[in-house]
Amino acid sequence: MPNCLFFPKRRYFTVPSLDLEYLLSVKGKIHQKGLQDSLLKTNLDFSIQALEAFPASKRHNVSLTLEGEYHLVRLTAGTPVLSYVVHVGSNGPQLHQKINAESRLTSSSLAESHFAGHRCRDELESCFEQAKKVLADKNPSVLDHMELKITCGELHLTYSTNQPLHTVHIQPRRRVSLGKMLSLEKILETKMHLEKSGEMRKDLLTCFHYLLQHSNQYLEENMQIILQGDGEMLEFVKGGSDNYMTQYLIFTDAQNKAHSQRV
Repeated sequence: MPNCLFFPKRRYFTVPSLDLEYLLSVKGKIHQKGLQDSLLKTNLDFSIQALEAFPASKRHNVSLTLEGEYHLVRLTAGTPVLSYVVHVGSNGPQLHQKINAESRLTSSSLAESHFAGHRCRDELESCFEQAKKVLADKNPSVLDHMELKITCGELHLTYSTNQPLHTVHIQPRRRVSLGKMLSLEKILETKMHLEKSGEMRKDLLTCFHYLLQHSNQYLEENMQIILQGDGEMLEFVKGGSDNYMTQYLIFTDAQNKAHSQRV
């Protein structure tokens, strides 16, 4: 019986950095060599767009691996301490970042520069802060063989030891701080961000409209407003404590009509 397994061919490119000019240069070489297929083109174009938003520090001493139908293309810039892999997931192309710890994974393995350019879903406790807290609470023996995965919006970041036996996954819930006053500007900014990123769902949009139209109903100082729709949940927090004096839930019914309930 013939072997039906297919292993894509690997192609390697060395570049000074993953700046736009070098990515475009590699794109031209891939086209000239006849390596480009639709999947590789999709992932390369996505990479160019994603990396352009990254600070310069995240485009040097890195590697980028792109999945194609027939080829795996790897770009190396300097001596990689950060690895990028781009492939198509259920919701389109995704850029995954991976950092290998030398021996033990500790809170000092994390650096704010690894999160540069990222807007965390949780404005009260960022994914960076949550990750440091998780590692600080772990038994040292576990840290020798551990993998830490952070999924937060567009960010897919993995820290790993050489032979991980344990995996911890951090997925922050979406929380938006309104400060001490209910800010319509902040609510509108959040709405526009979700629409731009493609994360806004029909039911959630209805909840936003309700909140904007009835904002004068939510005047308490220490308050949590939860918007829930289409399986999505978003929290607006007024004040800074988790011990909220008042909690409201804004949700939609089967006819996509919004309702507000104090809980």
